[in-house]
Amino acid sequence: MIRLEGVAKRFGEVEALAALDLEIRAGEWLGVFGRNGSGKTSLLRILVGLSQPSSGRILFDGEAPDADAWRRVHRALGFMPERVSFFEHLTGEKTLRYLARLKGVSQDEVGPLLSEVDLAGAAHRKLGGYSKGMLQRLNFAQALLGNPRLLVVDEPIEGLDAHGVREFFEILKRVEGRTVVMSSHRVGMMSRYMNRVCVLNAGRIAALGTESDLHRTLDLPVRITLQPSVASNGHLAAELERLAIGSVASRNGAVVVSVSQRDKIRFLACLQPLEGSIDSVRIEEPSLEEVLRETH
Repeated sequence: MIRLEGVAKRFGEVEALAALDLEIRAGEWLGVFGRNGSGKTSLLRILVGLSQPSSGRILFDGEAPDADAWRRVHRALGFMPERVSFFEHLTGEKTLRYLARLKGVSQDEVGPLLSEVDLAGAAHRKLGGYSKGMLQRLNFAQALLGNPRLLVVDEPIEGLDAHGVREFFEILKRVEGRTVVMSSHRVGMMSRYMNRVCVLNAGRIAALGTESDLHRTLDLPVRITLQPSVASNGHLAAELERLAIGSVASRNGAVVVSVSQRDKIRFLACLQPLEGSIDSVRIEEPSLEEVLRETH
């Protein structure tokens, strides 16, 4: 378990993080989201010990780590930074072997890891000929060296296509009980895998919880799209307006009603007397992208 207590980070006059209190539970996947400059990378760098808080403290299993404790943390930690520079004249295999030596990890892990991230066929190619997606997969492989129990990843799916994103999460799921903290701006693609979401805004926690928690807290409207039947004779929108529940709009022949979370069930119950006027109903819960917009 990791706990941040009053953690702040300043760069001169710029406040990157402002007295954050945050608990990261053992074995959970926490997604850290926010716009550029919200403090995501500063938070991740503090978590892995690459940056020290300007004030506050970070605790691992209830203890503030000294130099020896940080060394123990690093042995159980994998970090995948957003940007990493490799030596272009080295091959993928030689790069991973070099990093394994630095981390004190067995060379026997190198071959299987290259296969796992789908780079076995390019293992002996120089990195100067790697695509952005291939370099990102190599970055992922180095983070997995030593089978870390804590994995911190910054913008991990940049450069990956949809197939690569699915493979990335399939690899992560193969190790049970691993704690994963990851940031990204590709919210919709990432949020479905997270246990909890932490939304940062100007260095502060704007929202924290499960996606359902955030929907309830912010009470974002639900969109209900109704396709009128021929029998409605064009009067469905007017009938829905008379219910006085939510806002009603006509779009491309359909009727779209926006209702609050608390009024959703009441509105749906009111549709029964109108069923002859309705061909279909589609309910759209607010997306996490809308949650992010609401918190900024």
